[in-house]
Amino acid sequence: MSELSLDLERVGAASVAIPKVFVDTPQYISDGLSRMLGLDVILKVETVNPVGSAAGRAAEWWFECNPDERRIVCPSVSDLGVAMARAGRVRGVEVDLFGPLVADRGMVDLLRRGGTTVQLDGNDLLEASVEARRYAAVVDARLVEDETHIEFVEGAATMAAELQADVDSMTEIYVPADSGFLAVGVGQWCHQMMPSTRVVAVVVGNGPGPVGMATTSIDQTVHVDNESIDRAREALARHEGLRASEIGAAPLAAAMLSAPQGGGSTVVVAVTSRDLG
Repeated sequence: MSELSLDLERVGAASVAIPKVFVDTPQYISDGLSRMLGLDVILKVETVNPVGSAAGRAAEWWFECNPDERRIVCPSVSDLGVAMARAGRVRGVEVDLFGPLVADRGMVDLLRRGGTTVQLDGNDLLEASVEARRYAAVVDARLVEDETHIEFVEGAATMAAELQADVDSMTEIYVPADSGFLAVGVGQWCHQMMPSTRVVAVVVGNGPGPVGMATTSIDQTVHVDNESIDRAREALARHEGLRASEIGAAPLAAAMLSAPQGGGSTVVVAVTSRDLG
């Protein structure tokens, strides 16, 4: 994606082609969170769909653009893996997921109960990806990784396009950095269409920040710890009745730590993943 320049027409096409259950998601001012932070907080809620995350947009658009695939291998047992498995299942496409041995067991069990083949190998995602690549070659399947497909970026950008259509101005938008395509898609759209809006990518813990194209698509990276995330999850549940995952609550955790102070500021917090446990 190093040469990426988002094609706005393709984002428009994605907005039309992605099933309605994944687009036009709720976006509104949270009175409770606004009072808590001392500024206007707009929530973009991406959790009310069949896969519980913004990854549903990306997965659906990928399959729309690749209608002839019959078997794919995806090294993800996170939100993208869940979304790809569901999108493949409704189209009759076999989807094999790979993850590291330390993958979240609850997520793995959930996927397997839904009929998805999940294989765990290696101590981290990099090692799992190596095994996924080897396996895809053996079974003659398409390898699909989240940072190598422009369709994921375009699908994610539809979220920012919806915000622009209804929100007059935004000081900042907070998005998670765990999936590179999400930060890139939102960041590229904002930089082209809403250049006054700062894009903040949020990293959980001490994990690596955005790399490659994502570094030019965002304006700031904020790291949040587990304690901050727990407070954000509690706030989302108390004020809005939302059950967010750690990743899903991370943008609010970052806004609670670093959002601009003073009247007139409006920040958008993307709640991109619900707790599937």
